[in-house]
Amino acid sequence: IEGAKRISSAVRGLLNYARPGPLLLGRIRLDLLVAETITFIAHQPMFRMIRLENRVPSNLPAITADANQISQVLMNLLLNAAQATPPGGTVSISAEKVMFNEKIEVRISDTGMGIPADILPHVFEPFFTTKRNQGTGLGLSISQAYVRSHSGTIHVESMANHGTTVRIVLPLRQEGRPVSEDAEVIV
Repeated sequence: IEGAKRISSAVRGLLNYARPGPLLLGRIRLDLLVAETITFIAHQPMFRMIRLENRVPSNLPAITADANQISQVLMNLLLNAAQATPPGGTVSISAEKVMFNEKIEVRISDTGMGIPADILPHVFEPFFTTKRNQGTGLGLSISQAYVRSHSGTIHVESMANHGTTVRIVLPLRQEGRPVSEDAEVIV
């Protein structure tokens, strides 16, 4: 049964990567989406021994995005950060409006072991993983695909033994794309 679940997860991940569904855009308050995502994953055993800090201010402008896709990206990154962080460490998420630009930058940082320089260029490759017998190696590649589908960028900065920071930059609005009529501010 466990093998079937892993295969199902891998196939679902591969389909999401290869053929992501159309964006279901709405206006999203990022602070509320982050809080909801943290509430959803905070019960995971890996978060019991580390500190999870939400530093996303409530006064950010709303963004136009697909709430499900952005939430999935945040979950993937927070879970990766928690898995890399030893007991007593910290995972934090913060965000701010990019100065002189109509964009928001989200940062997820951890105090984990960091990513060795020879592995860093490969982290967004499909099926690439350093976790033996865990995961599919699709989390970061799917996250990258979702961020790009929002006309955004994602970058990983890391040094061995000094932790990792993932930076996501998203536009405030999705120019030329229809926004759901009934969705004022989601979440």
